[in-house]
Amino acid sequence: MANVFFENVFGNEIAPRVMSAIIAFSIFGNIVVMTFTASRVKQEIAKEGILPFSLFFARSTTTPYALFKQRFWPSRSRVLEQSPTAALLLHWFFSVILVAATSSTSTAIAYLVLVLLYSYTLVVIVGFFVATGVLYLRFAKRKEWTDNLGFKPWGGPTAAIIYSSICAFMIVGVFVTPGEASPFSYAKTGVRHYIVPAVGLGTLLIGYTYYLVFAKLVPRWRKETLIVEREPIIVRQGGEQNGEWVQILEVVEFWWAARQSGKES
Repeated sequence: MANVFFENVFGNEIAPRVMSAIIAFSIFGNIVVMTFTASRVKQEIAKEGILPFSLFFARSTTTPYALFKQRFWPSRSRVLEQSPTAALLLHWFFSVILVAATSSTSTAIAYLVLVLLYSYTLVVIVGFFVATGVLYLRFAKRKEWTDNLGFKPWGGPTAAIIYSSICAFMIVGVFVTPGEASPFSYAKTGVRHYIVPAVGLGTLLIGYTYYLVFAKLVPRWRKETLIVEREPIIVRQGGEQNGEWVQILEVVEFWWAARQSGKES
């Protein structure tokens, strides 16, 4: 649409190409941001001791850019930038699985499936749980959330009700067989309409089942409780009086402690 708009406005072939380059650059920035965010989320999960080899995936390493800057412009007061490299490797592994799973189809179909899977899982399902969680906090009296809110949102819970209702409809409605003229029909995509939502819901169900097993069954089987201690190390950057406080590292330790009389020891 943007390319057509630019072509109609400027009336030449160069404008759509420039617009395509701008869109590609914007998409690249979004991919970089989402990749770093997903890696940081996986790192924080690892810091809770939930993942196998949690200490490995919880590690951070100095970025090449920080090493380059320190090499040519050394500064004792500078805090070297860290990145969740190990968690990024985990994110890369699952990304390769998704790309490999769709590699047997055409590029257009593979792109459509991956975009639908992302939208259905992270936008629709996660949005539904977020909106529903807000409504739960709003109407659960024992939570006393409204008393500590500090302000009254305009319209009350109306926005959350509408958003959760729309997401709930989309979660269920996507399983309805589309018509033959629909761009999402099997004749147009070559992919059954229920595959994407089934994969999205199945992946979340597997993750939730893993968490329940790790959080409930494993402690009962071991008769122990997982103890997690996290100590952030925060310093004032630059050593100046008005400098910003920066967390330079975080010490993470966890171990299994035996239970005594049903309580943690």
